[in-house]
Amino acid sequence: MTGSSALMAIGHILMCYTLFFSFHANKALGYGATVVESNKSHAPPSCTGTTTGLRVVHKYGPCSPSGLKKTSAVVNQILAQDKLRVRAMNSRLHNRRTIGLEGEGTTGTYLQNDLPGAGNFLVSVGFGTPLKDFNLALDTGSYVTWVQCEPCTESPCPQQQNASLYYPSFSSTSSNAPCSPECNYTQPYLDKSESGGTFVLDTVSIGQDYQIPEFIFLCAVPDKQIGDFGEANGILGLGLASSDDDFATYSLATQTANLFGRVFCHCLPSSSNSGYVYFGEKAREQCPFSGTYTRLLRKPFSGSYYFVNLIAITLGQKKVEVPSGILSSSPGTIIDSGTVITHLPSSVYLELSQEFDRLMSEFPPANPSDDGVLKACYNLVDHDNPAIPEMVLHFENLDVYLDQTAVTWKGNGMSQVCFAFAAKEDEGDLTIIGNHQQQKLNILFNIPDQRLEIGPGKC
Repeated sequence: MTGSSALMAIGHILMCYTLFFSFHANKALGYGATVVESNKSHAPPSCTGTTTGLRVVHKYGPCSPSGLKKTSAVVNQILAQDKLRVRAMNSRLHNRRTIGLEGEGTTGTYLQNDLPGAGNFLVSVGFGTPLKDFNLALDTGSYVTWVQCEPCTESPCPQQQNASLYYPSFSSTSSNAPCSPECNYTQPYLDKSESGGTFVLDTVSIGQDYQIPEFIFLCAVPDKQIGDFGEANGILGLGLASSDDDFATYSLATQTANLFGRVFCHCLPSSSNSGYVYFGEKAREQCPFSGTYTRLLRKPFSGSYYFVNLIAITLGQKKVEVPSGILSSSPGTIIDSGTVITHLPSSVYLELSQEFDRLMSEFPPANPSDDGVLKACYNLVDHDNPAIPEMVLHFENLDVYLDQTAVTWKGNGMSQVCFAFAAKEDEGDLTIIGNHQQQKLNILFNIPDQRLEIGPGKC
């Protein structure tokens, strides 16, 4: 039996830069470029942003629970953990597709994405009675909500509680979930470790507006060898559940279908701001229709992912077509809040990175990122307000114009910029639109109508 596939190192990963439409903020510098505003201030960043909806914060920004600051070491860790997450996602999906194509059924339940990732953006969710708040990672790539917990096996139960753990025995509204096939689970990971737990039922509070009684979630017992997950105590899973999953009815979208209508919207913030998640009618009000949308595609063996049709990408004046999943070995393109860097087919990445190199040729080259994910890098020391080429993601029926902060990834005290895209390790892997390209945008997921709306956000 399988279970939660994100119970490792969930608090290790985050990235810190913003995404916005090109007609905002930065001044144009001719066709296909924007001006990078120089930031010479050394004052500590302050937390700004919306206070409505379910608040979303960066783990390493001043809005995070402990106001952590990003360092170069953290940046390297973010990219390394992101690489592991992407590998695990593709490994899981390849296994699922192969098993299904061979007609052998499935090997078990796919509750979460394997390994780290998912920990980039945090939300505070309340559990139990009396209510106790926990910081959960916002993840559109997994469908089951879980929280670290400690089931009481002693009598009487200990009175001393760990603030980072949920204790079912201390909640007056907690009970065992009516699970099928069973409530207990164990989850193996790629590093040979295991974790386990059980499904429970309790009241869950989402934001200031919603208390959901008898909500079923995973009570995940921490792996003693893994230890602390940092600021994240679990996952708020906003992904899809496939009909062949044993626990599909336990997804948040399914359990709240009557309340939210399977509609939600998020705005992922910059490192210094807070963002938001809205559900149901409030999502439609706060993330108003932008005029165009792209389809959410139904895919066999798709796991919990949101598939879209990415047609092409324009960088500066160069437009590069993206091979469709039908015409290539790739299963297609997903949009994922838990993956940081956008991963593209190698031929697409090669053309775009070469164009990026050409457009940045006036600046001295810099070393690639330590993990090897980002390769096209330049040193901007003593170069104020450099021009960064503009970029457009062309989806079916929808063009998304990216700000320069979505085109590049900054490191080494902001003196270095790298092209913020990576080539897929295998052409049969997923093409992934990561959260670095999603920030500062309202992204509305309308599951019943199978459509994705994207417009300028307010975070």
